[in-house]
Amino acid sequence: MRTFISFEDALNMVLASGTKAEAEHISLSMALGRTLSEPIVSLQNLPPFASSAMDGFAVIASDLAKEGAVLNVVEHIQAGDIPQRAIKPGTCAKIMTGALFPEGADSVAPVEWVLSERGDHVSFSRAPQSGQHVRPAAEDVREGDTIFVGGEVITPPVTGMLASLGVDPVPVVRRPRVAVISTGDEIVPPHVQPGPAQIRDSNGPALRSQVLAAGGDCDRYEHAADDPAAIRLVIEENKSADILIFSGGVSMGDHDYVKSVLVDMGGEMLFWKVRQRPGKPLAFGKIGSTVFLGLPGNPVSSAMCFAIYARPLIHKMLGRERVGGQKVSAILQHDVKKVADLHHFSRGVATMGEDGTIGVSEAGSQGSNLFSSVVRANCIIHLPSGEAMAREGSRVTIELLPWANLQGH
Repeated sequence: MRTFISFEDALNMVLASGTKAEAEHISLSMALGRTLSEPIVSLQNLPPFASSAMDGFAVIASDLAKEGAVLNVVEHIQAGDIPQRAIKPGTCAKIMTGALFPEGADSVAPVEWVLSERGDHVSFSRAPQSGQHVRPAAEDVREGDTIFVGGEVITPPVTGMLASLGVDPVPVVRRPRVAVISTGDEIVPPHVQPGPAQIRDSNGPALRSQVLAAGGDCDRYEHAADDPAAIRLVIEENKSADILIFSGGVSMGDHDYVKSVLVDMGGEMLFWKVRQRPGKPLAFGKIGSTVFLGLPGNPVSSAMCFAIYARPLIHKMLGRERVGGQKVSAILQHDVKKVADLHHFSRGVATMGEDGTIGVSEAGSQGSNLFSSVVRANCIIHLPSGEAMAREGSRVTIELLPWANLQGH
């Protein structure tokens, strides 16, 4: 087992353990937020046929070149109708937006250009250009085009495109099954009034929410007392999970049993302790085919280590194009003291100025037990090891949090 390793080494080891889950097919109506498992190739043109872009008249543009020209209306075409007559010189067809464009016509004269309409005869105040107000077939997508390469998250626009292409059911990656286990004798459920020396379980609900936000599958969170038998039991009950996530029980206290129980059950501890703050006592390894992450028990450390390690691991197992949070450059708005040989993850508030420059400040006190800083933050400020002070005005990398927006003036 490696110990006290760098942040970069730790993240690389975690991501290297992520194997893309198998595919499954689900209804398009249930696919929002899921991840495409394979390329999607169009089997048709979009639009599938030429159509009118306006309510008006399908005409031959040259017919209207002569001022005062009057055309004979031979047909009315609504959206969904199949035109019955070809347009010949001197004739036109009344047509609605989206309707199939008739043979022989080359443009649409909008209804606003009508000078007079009497019975089956119509004249116009102006003439269209050839091709004007006509939506060509295959203007958006051609048959055989690769529309999605696989790994894309299914957003509402992706849903619309899949529906247009007739992709239903949809091939998606199975969501990784994640078991969240909080530990500690002092922990009581959120609905229970804590007694003396007790606290409510915030890590369990918060981590489960982060799993769901990252695209993983987590039916519930569980709790285990600081007792080897209790920890062994909860591991046995969740050994079919793809990822086990513990909060607490992985440091050096007399009652931190998670690591020893995992090893006794045949688990392999790959690293313990990372040169970072918060979250130095981070544990990582495997038990059978299941990956486990032992996060610190402090709420801030737990939330930040999940965002830095577990979220990209889930994305890797989903086969997503990009893993982890979006990283952008920002200007630090004040000096930040730090431990020189540790990589710091500071909770930050990033703001975009009118000129597009992003500035970032710490989101209040950075104590690892002060969860309000996580609530206020919209990003994580990465302050690499090597310096004891990050100076105001220096350029830093920030990682946007998935539940927050970049603020602007």
